[in-house]
Amino acid sequence: MITKKRAAIIIISLAVFSIIAVNVAAHRFLDFDTVIREWVYSKRNSVLSSIIIPVTYSGNVEMVVLIGVILILWKTTRKNYGFPFAIVALSSSVTYKLIKSVFKRPRPDVAVHLIKQGGYSFPSGHSMNCLVCYGFLIYLINRHCKNRKLARVLSVLLTIQIICIGLSRVYVGVHFPTDVLGGWSLGIAFLTVAVIIYERIRGKENDL
Repeated sequence: MITKKRAAIIIISLAVFSIIAVNVAAHRFLDFDTVIREWVYSKRNSVLSSIIIPVTYSGNVEMVVLIGVILILWKTTRKNYGFPFAIVALSSSVTYKLIKSVFKRPRPDVAVHLIKQGGYSFPSGHSMNCLVCYGFLIYLINRHCKNRKLARVLSVLLTIQIICIGLSRVYVGVHFPTDVLGGWSLGIAFLTVAVIIYERIRGKENDL
């Protein structure tokens, strides 16, 4: 259902993404990116890196695919979680890859990379895809999980994961801060639309 609140979320998040995208295309925000990156890089150490690198890998496409496969193979989660999650995850991945190919922003210099990462930089695919996929999983959990305490715990953990994955992309040196902000803002709009479409489809199924 498209409520005024959801419409506002979509409009505002797309507006934020557009502002960031226009400035990225015009090579603005460079000072902002530089200041944030230098501060983040100054905090690097072996202990922190040993924690953050696995966090950033948890946002890889392989991890999202693994979650989707598990949810589909497990009979009790197949209908309410598996298939909806898989469709949204696939749609999100295709979307961010297409947008990356439009902007073609180079990644930060490979000298600052802590991991190997190819492709373009804007928007951050990890940031967008994890916000969409894990955010949609939060929605599904709160919609279908009868254990409300478990639902709340999982929602908090997944929310923390979304934030940490986005921030980790700057720390490991493969994204600019504006890439992450762009990924998050576009992801919020995409997630909201995905929820609206899901509810319409489920509503029609219930009417049959």
